[in-house]
Amino acid sequence: MSRTSEKAFTLVELLAVVLILGILASISVGVYTTQVERARIAAARAMISEIEIAVNRYQIDTGQYPPSGSGSGSFPAASPAAGCGYLQLALTHGLGNTSGTLWHGPYLTIKREMLGDINGTPLEVLGGSISPGEVQILDPWRSPYRYVRSGPAPDDYATMKGTRLPSGHPYALTDVYYNPSTFQISSRGPNGSPADWQDVGSDADDITNFGI
Repeated sequence: MSRTSEKAFTLVELLAVVLILGILASISVGVYTTQVERARIAAARAMISEIEIAVNRYQIDTGQYPPSGSGSGSFPAASPAAGCGYLQLALTHGLGNTSGTLWHGPYLTIKREMLGDINGTPLEVLGGSISPGEVQILDPWRSPYRYVRSGPAPDDYATMKGTRLPSGHPYALTDVYYNPSTFQISSRGPNGSPADWQDVGSDADDITNFGI
């Protein structure tokens, strides 16, 4: 074999190694991305469980569930209920009508980096330009969790547009909404949809306290 052939063979080998390394790098990135997404999903499920426990403790102490949605003024919030601003305020600081002897919170500890506005903007960016009832608990994809309570009216599923049971659901013959007598907590999940608040909790990748 000539010296030229030996060099050519070495170059082919080098290109093959580069190609293999590129393939391995692509696989590694894909695996890493998948693992990160799984971790985010697990974190969202864990937070929903924490919120659920906190809401039940709040209800035991005060006799009612926190108000649905968010707002800068008095509740009930505008319909459909958006985000979880009033929930965040009720669990961490109390509301005007429950902050006396009945309220024994805070019921939930939330890291500052998990708080923001309805668009997912962090508190550090907002500064003091947001009212307490508009501060949201954000999921791992920087979208607010949605919280709706079952009642009483006018702060109920019918008015605030809770997530309805699909027509083929086994409980649809007797119930209209998921968790008919308690509350719903939902995350839009990895894909960040649906955009309409009244549909959050109905998408296949949404993470909720009631399942799909």
